Formats: sequence, C-alpha cells, structure tokens
Amino acid sequence: MKRLILLICESFLDKSFDFRVRLFNVLAMGGTVISLAMALVGITINTGSGNIVANFISAILSYALLCYSKRTGRYQLCYMVTIIAIFLVLFPVMFFTAGGYHSGMPSFFVFAVAFTILMLEGKRAIAMSVLEILLYLAICLIAFRHPELVKAWATEQDLLIDVIVGFVSVSAVLGTMLYLHFKLYNEQQKKLDEQNHILERASRAKTEFLSNTSHEMRTPLTVISVNIQTVAEILEDMGEAVRDGEAAELLQNAQQEIMRLARMVGGTLTLAAMSENMDKQAVKFSMLLRSSAEMFSLHLQKQGNLLKANIEEGLNVFGNADLLAQVVANLLQNAAVYTEQGEIILRAEKTGHEILVTVTDTGTGIAAELLPHVFERGVSTGGTGFGLYLCKTVVESHGGRIWIESTPGSGTTMSFALPTYEGQFGGEDA
Repeated sequence: MKRLILLICESFLDKSFDFRVRLFNVLAMGGTVISLAMALVGITINTGSGNIVANFISAILSYALLCYSKRTGRYQLCYMVTIIAIFLVLFPVMFFTAGGYHSGMPSFFVFAVAFTILMLEGKRAIAMSVLEILLYLAICLIAFRHPELVKAWATEQDLLIDVIVGFVSVSAVLGTMLYLHFKLYNEQQKKLDEQNHILERASRAKTEFLSNTSHEMRTPLTVISVNIQTVAEILEDMGEAVRDGEAAELLQNAQQEIMRLARMVGGTLTLAAMSENMDKQAVKFSMLLRSSAEMFSLHLQKQGNLLKANIEEGLNVFGNADLLAQVVANLLQNAAVYTEQGEIILRAEKTGHEILVTVTDTGTGIAAELLPHVFERGVSTGGTGFGLYLCKTVVESHGGRIWIESTPGSGTTMSFALPTYEGQFGGEDA
C-alpha cells in the first residue's frame, strides 16, 4: 500500500510539476474516487439506474482525463473538458436523479466552481465560473417549480447517507487542494526570501566596492591636481615665453582631465550612497537654493558669468538635502560650462502642488541631435556624462520630473519639478 501511494505521488504529484498540474491531478483522482463511491452508494441504496450510470460515467471520464493529460501534457484542454462534460452536463443530470437540492449535490457545485477558478486564468475563469453558478441556480429553481422532475430519496436515511458522502468527499478533496496550495506558497515564499537575501548581499557588496574604489581614487587625483597647479605656477614665474609654450598647454589639458575624473568619482560616490541608503526629511528648499546660489556666485563671476537668483519664499520639499543640493550644483556647473561672459538665472516657484526650479543660461546651447539623450548615462559633450544622469536619478527618486529646452546659439533652460511638502509624510524640519 505504501509503495502504491509513493508511486501515485511520483507520477502525479511530483514537485517538478506546475502547481495547476498537481492540483488538477489531485482533483481528477478525487473526482474518480468520489464518483465511484457515489455509484456504489447508489447501488446500495437503489438510487436508480440514471444516477448510478451518471456517476460511473463521471468516474470513467475523470480517470481518462487524468491519464490523457499525463501522457500528452494538454492540461488546458483537459480542464475545459472537465468543466463542460462533468460540471455543466453530468452534474445537472445527477442533480435531478439524486434528490435535487435535498441531497449532497450542492457540495459538488461548490467543488465545481472552486475547480474552475483555480484551473483557468483571467476572464475565462470568471466567465466559466459565473456560467456554472447561473446554471446551478437555474436547476435549483426548476426543481423547486417542478418537483416531479426530481427523483427524491426513498427514506431519510438514504438522504442522510448521500449528504454525508458528498460533504466528506468534497471536503477531503478541497482540503487536500488547499493544503497543496499553501504548501507550495510557503515553499515559494521561502525561496523568494532566500533570493532577496542573496540579492541584498550582492547589492551591498557592489555599493561597498564602488564607495571604496571612489574613495581610493580621490586621494591620488587630489595629489596630482595640486602638483599640476604647482608646476603651472612655477612655469608662470619663469617667464612669458615658457608660460605660453607647449608645456603650459599640456598641463592645462591634464588639469581639465583630472577635474573631469574627480567629478566622475564624486558622481559614483553619490550613486553608491543613493543605492545604499537615502534618508529623507522635510527640507527648507528656499534656503537650500539660496545657499547653493551664494556658493556658486563667486565661482561664476571668476568665469565672467553673472548669476541671478529669483527664489520664492517658504518653499519646502520632502527629501534628502545633500542630494538635492548636488542636483542644483550640477545644473549650475553645467550651465557654466556652456556659458562665457553671459548670464545664468536660477528661479524657483510653487505651481499648484509642485515646486518648479529652472536654471537658464545664455550660452551656446545644445545640438538638437544630442538633446534627447542628455540624461542618459555617459552621454556628454565634454563633461563626465554623470552630471545630468545623476540629476535625473535623484529628482525621480524624490517623485519629481526633469526636462531640458535648448536652442543652439540661444542658451539652455534646465527645469525640474518636485512635489511640495505640506506635512503629508510626517517628516521633521531639516
């Protein structure tokens, strides 16, 4: 007996099978056993040839579908045959030949609807289950209106036996079905938790690698930059001829590349910090924007550019102040790259439930073919390719949006919008 049970489990309930396949096999085996049991009960208590034949047909069909699906793998076809042939045809016949709603058949109606919902998918499952419910309601009303169509049980004892057999059989099959369902769910949840733990460790290792690498790169870059500046000053002291020579030009180019690498390192550190942790709280955005403008004002003046700030009072957002300050700094720095002896305007105002920030310059603008790609990582016209990508990443992580408008020769306007903070997140003021 034990070997037989193991053989059945290996053949029809193997863990490698899809959940619906295992469930169908359980229901098909259960249907076979239940139908045979009901047929034998019918013979014992003499329910009539119609009911006995219907039960035998149901048992044979259930077993045939079990074997056919196992051999061919055409489970969807078997699901539909089961629903149409057994639930929509045989069950109504058995209903009228075995006591109507004064019998165990209502239990089998519940079984049929549960099977349909679990086996089919989407709209098909809903449509077929609704059809079954309507059919079963209809035959119950017909039996109520025309009791002469129903073959009633001869004695109360026969009715009790039928109800008990139907209730116990359906309960056993549905209970097994739910047990398998929750067992599979728990197994999948355990696997998902393990995979999430592995992914979390991998993400943490990647972040640590980026942070460590970036920190290690910063020190030699700083030393090289200082040394180049020192050499440039020495060359400048040695005279005009040397200062304007090839060596000075090479040093200037080297310094530009060093600063470019330094900005890339800074961008990598910021992205690494974002992936690891990003604490948010209420930020006094007007104050942050003014501080950024004041900090860059002198730097832009040295480049011959004038910075104007028009910032509305009382602007507040919910986010990470350091990352938002990095966005503003990147946009101002980007504007300075394309502007010489011009004007850069920083504006911020509340529009509805958003705060709109724009950085407008009077620089050279951006070529039309490059414009759709400026927020992609690595896309640049001479910068690092990190700046605008970083801005987009930070803004979108704060629930905002960012865009650009530019005309070659007429300047560029960078804009981003953030949800205004009105106490909806329960954060504390920065």
